[in-house]
Amino acid sequence: MVSKKEAAELKKSLQYSIKDGSAASMTAGVGDNFISPFAVALKASNFQIGLLSALPSLIPIELLSAKFMERFSRKKIITFGVLLQALLWLPIALLSALFLKNPALTPFLLIIFYTVYALVGLFISPVWSSWMKDIVDEEKRGKYFGKRNKIAGAAGLAATLIAGFILDFFKNQGYILLGFGVLFILAALFKMVSRSYLKKQYEPKLKIQEGYYFSFWQFLKKSLKNNYGKFAIFIALINFTVALSGPFFTPYMLRDLGLNYVTFILLNLIIPSVVTLVTMPLWGILTDRHGSVKIMQTTAWLIPFIPIMWIISPNIYWLIFLQVISGITWAGFNLAAGNFTYDAVTPQRMSICSAYMLVLSGMGAFLGAILGGLLASLPITFMNIFFFVFVISGIARLIVISVMLKKIKEVRPVKTLKKVWFAWNFVLFSPRTFFGFVEIITRPVHIIYRAEKKINRKILKNFR
Repeated sequence: MVSKKEAAELKKSLQYSIKDGSAASMTAGVGDNFISPFAVALKASNFQIGLLSALPSLIPIELLSAKFMERFSRKKIITFGVLLQALLWLPIALLSALFLKNPALTPFLLIIFYTVYALVGLFISPVWSSWMKDIVDEEKRGKYFGKRNKIAGAAGLAATLIAGFILDFFKNQGYILLGFGVLFILAALFKMVSRSYLKKQYEPKLKIQEGYYFSFWQFLKKSLKNNYGKFAIFIALINFTVALSGPFFTPYMLRDLGLNYVTFILLNLIIPSVVTLVTMPLWGILTDRHGSVKIMQTTAWLIPFIPIMWIISPNIYWLIFLQVISGITWAGFNLAAGNFTYDAVTPQRMSICSAYMLVLSGMGAFLGAILGGLLASLPITFMNIFFFVFVISGIARLIVISVMLKKIKEVRPVKTLKKVWFAWNFVLFSPRTFFGFVEIITRPVHIIYRAEKKINRKILKNFR
């Protein structure tokens, strides 16, 4: 039984986690989201852009996470890791100045610094999953993460909007690389804010039972014989097929379509984010009621067609429609996939299983990005090279989903969802969706307005 004091601490921690997630999303909004455009601005090749996405997945640093949790508290591991990530944004920002002196070396340095940044994130991810499993109530997990993701995503959306205008301002002045430098310094600041809220969260004592540990090779040997192992392989293969094309939507939009940064951000970041944020709470409700596997099945069959439909037309309205469909689909799939791990794994083995799944997913992403980079470098003449990669990715996704998805079974008792179309109707036509769009669109303005009022109050206070 949980004491009243501990229950109060857990309740406050859930609020702190939402604030931490919001600050982390703002880091992504001004930082992570602009790494690929930064690489394009640094005149990186298609292979280098693929390597930027692939290299962090090559090193299975997650395998060390569980052993570190035996020696150090989860809070210490995560807060130190987040501090290191914040500091790494500074040398990335300085690459803007270095490019003017050594343009050939700069893309490689970007790959190195961002790889280290991503590796730190991969290392602390299983630790964070273990921590959150102890904080979030099992029966309300889908609803909570739906709410958390929505609020955090709205904050990230506001940051992304501001970042787009900052970039276009510097581009018009002829100093686009300086604009990227400003964004990455802001990313470092937001990461430190995230760390401050993590430090306030309550950490329940981790109970480690004897015999809880099993090696990665033991996990691999049994993966095809148990439910969670099949799920981990499925996610790894999905990551492989997505990574085939994922890194190349940015150069296609910026180079081939010639989009300006505001249009690129609107199409590639804002629209999917808005749609995801609006529909995430609805997918969370459905996941709690009907299970993670059913929601994965509901959304997965659209995933193969998303990259293929990009070749139909470069018309901006068609691309907006695709990004709306993509946002709805990935919102449901990612939320359900994340919750499945919480449902399927015991608290003692949460960090280990999360780490092993991340290793497999990383291997898939690495191989996919490398192969995608090689495919994007082929001398294809019968069609646009990016279209060729998009089609290959779509076909590969369809094969993986057809073979693997039916092998995964639900692990907790849920209500049966007999008609899949009901889930889509619930998400698409719920009043929450309409009012959610209104809320998300106005939230960035509200955030900026509140921040301005707070600054003005401080200025007036100083003059009194």
